[in-house]
Parts: sequence; structure tokens; C-alpha cells
Amino acid sequence: MLLLAFDTGGPDCAVALAGDGGGPPAILASTIERLGRGHAERLMPMIEATLAEAGASFADLDRIAVTTGPGSFTGVRVGIAAARALALSLDIPAVGVGSLAALAAPTLQDNSTGTAVAVLDAKRGEIYAHVQDIASGAVLVEAAAMPVEDLATMLDQAALPLLLTGGAAPLLADALADREARIVGTLESPDIAAVVLLGLRAETASPPVPLYARGADAKPQAAKAVARA
Repeated sequence: MLLLAFDTGGPDCAVALAGDGGGPPAILASTIERLGRGHAERLMPMIEATLAEAGASFADLDRIAVTTGPGSFTGVRVGIAAARALALSLDIPAVGVGSLAALAAPTLQDNSTGTAVAVLDAKRGEIYAHVQDIASGAVLVEAAAMPVEDLATMLDQAALPLLLTGGAAPLLADALADREARIVGTLESPDIAAVVLLGLRAETASPPVPLYARGADAKPQAAKAVARA
């Protein structure tokens, strides 16, 4: 399988072409630029350059993976619109990968116990959070926006150590100062290799849609605790 993956939801615009022959996916070519803005103008030229570097064409692709957020409203929409348009024109599936799940993926791969906590700054005094038990793989909090203090309370019963990653990891670490918490990464955009990995695993039943985790609709109850595994 030949997979084209890209991420436009954060400050980076990242594209990768990967092959999956049944073993670990191999990145054949990748392009990453720190843009902040202007993803719409750069995405297609970066895709074309990445394909050219690998000696591949659009006709060779079997699947497209794109990050679905949470992240920049405009950036997420740019990526998803491009993925769906390409998938339609090439008659191949497009799948969505949560940005926070992709941020957490390396922590899950590199550790056997504890809790992976991926967090990004959601502004307005909140953070976006994805919490996953490492031993079982169970998702305990999925792409929710909440105050830092609420997440700290929810993690009271989570399996230790708490392994924090993402741009808001230092902010959460301050609220967990009396607990066994460790910052393992501070990236604001997921590693494109993680997007590739999750994109290959994703179900293809439905096209990608934006993931918006904002305000009361996505905010868990502050008193609810995450159970220790």
C-alpha cells in the first residue's frame, strides 16, 4: 500500500509518502515546513514535491491520511478539503487521524506502562487533551477542551507515570507538580510518521471530517476522575 499523509492543523505543514508491505511502514519521502499561516498555498506544491522525490505519481496512491484536529480552524479545513478532493478524483479512500492521538502515538510506542497525555493550547484558558492508558491502549479522554485544573483532577486516578507531550505539556506539568509526571515532548504539531502509522491502521468506512473540541459541548465534568488501570 502506498499512503500519502499530510498535516495542516498546526503551525507545520507536513507531507509524507509511505509504503506498507506488511511490516513497519517505510517513509519514502517527506517534506515539512514551519508556516504558521499559508497552508492552502503550500500544501499542493509540497505534495507534488514529495511524490517527485519518491519517483511516484498520484495514480500510484492507495490511500490518503489527513489530520482532523483539533487545531487551527482554517488549517484543518484546508487539509481535509484537499484529502477529500484527492480521494474523490483518484477513487481511493481518505481517512482522518486525530492530531492529539498522533501526538500521543510515539509515547504509546516507547513505553509499556503509565498514561500518555497529549495536550495543546486551546486558548481561552483551556487546553485540548487526549489521554490514553498505555498498557491497555484504552482512550480515557478523547480530544476534549477543558481548563488545565480540570484535567489535572481527572488524572488523579490515572496509571503512573503520567507522560506529557504536546505544546501545552509544560502548562499541565505545573498543575501536576506533586505527582509522578514527566514531559516527554513539546511539539505543537504531530510527527508526520505518527500520522502515517495511524492512517494505515484507520478504518476507511467514512471520509475524514473536522474534529472541533471546544466549549461546553466537549467539556467533561470536572469532578469525574480517570480510573487507574
